[in-house]
This record gives sequence, structure tokens and C-alpha cells, in this order.
Amino acid sequence: MERSKAIGTALASILLGGGALALAGFALASATPHQDALQCVPTTPGNCTLTISTYPDSLAGYHGATGGAHPDWVTYSNFRWEAPANTVVHMTIKQYDGGGPLNNSFFSHVYGTTDGMATWQMPKTDAKTADASSYEAPVTGTSVDTTQIGHTFTLRGIPQGTTPALFVSVPLPADPANPTPVAQGTGTYPEPVLVNFSFKTGAAGTVYEWNCEFPCGGSREGQFGYAMSSYGYMSGALTVK
Repeated sequence: MERSKAIGTALASILLGGGALALAGFALASATPHQDALQCVPTTPGNCTLTISTYPDSLAGYHGATGGAHPDWVTYSNFRWEAPANTVVHMTIKQYDGGGPLNNSFFSHVYGTTDGMATWQMPKTDAKTADASSYEAPVTGTSVDTTQIGHTFTLRGIPQGTTPALFVSVPLPADPANPTPVAQGTGTYPEPVLVNFSFKTGAAGTVYEWNCEFPCGGSREGQFGYAMSSYGYMSGALTVK
């Protein structure tokens, strides 16, 4: 009798535990942002353009008017993208976030772009209006200051069939916080740093994973927790169609 009671208690505990895990899983799934894939817009044959942004919170982009489940988390504006096969993707990233020093100087360098370089354009810190004159002259190069990084764009793809491996990584300099306000969604930010570069996609059906390699998670886990380890904030995927 006692043995049967013990078994019954154990089974009840397992079922309750499983129910709790299921509820937790549902909560996490519900908290994950959902959005249609952002399309790389075709321009000329074999070329398309893709423009995204990075923010110091989730009050802009596709997390909703209230910032979604974590309005104070840093985020990319989109986390799902689609691009045509065997096409050069010309990317523009508008970087609205501040930053600091990298913990790995490897990611202060440019890798895998079509010409091995990227172009950065910094907003002037004394700008009074939001126009072309509020920006410094663009600078093209292969690396930036390791102590002033906002985020990185780091894309990875393993070989798939005839599609070779791909590794693209571009540092996004910290925004110098010029005084010109920019309203995006329900948030207000300084004029962004403009980052431009390009890379070429592989065959249709290829999926590339991307993430940020600047420690901006805001947790005890070396700043690589929270937003950094959550799909839909500082990580996502590019699907080749």
C-alpha cells in the first residue's frame, strides 16, 4: 500500500512538472516576436538591397507599439530576412545604439564581404538638423576602433550541396549620441551610424544564421544572456529563395 502511494505521488509530481514545463514553454513561445520575413528588394539583375536597424531597446522595429515582451532589450529591427539565390545583397544598417569595448578584437574587423570592406558614416555630434550635413564623410575600411562598438552583424552558413560555406562579419560602431532626435516607433533615438556592405547569397533553400557578437545582453552571463541569447532580438536567420 505504501509502495503504491509512493508510486502515485511520484507520477503526480512528474505530471505536474511536465505541465509546468509545458506552460513555461508556451510562455516563452508567446514571448518570442513573430514577423513576416523582410524581403531583399531586387534592383538590377543579380543585386538586391536590404535595410535594417539596431536599437538600444525594443520600442521600434517589429516588436509592437509597447516593445513586446521585453521593451528594454536591445534588438535588431527585423530578425527574419529573405533574399534571392546567387544574388549580391547590398546591406544598409542604421545603428542607433551606444556601445563600448569588444571582449574579442576579432570582431572589430570586416570578413566575408564582396570586396573585403565596409563603409561607415558617423553622425556629427554637434548637428542641429537631420539631413546630409549632419554626417561626417563616409569612411571605407576593414576595421574599426575596438573600444567603440555598438553591435556586430555576423552571418554564418555551413556548406549545403553546391553552396559553399559563408562567413560575413561587420562591426557596427557605437552611436556618438548626437543631439538630433529621431522618432522610430514609440522610441526616440539620436541620428544613427550608417553602415554599408555587401555579400553574395548561395543556392535557393540555403539558410544562414546571424547574430551579434558584441556583449550587450545585460546579464550576469558575461553580457551574453537575455537579448543576446534570444532568437528575434540579437539573432535570426536569412533564407535564400
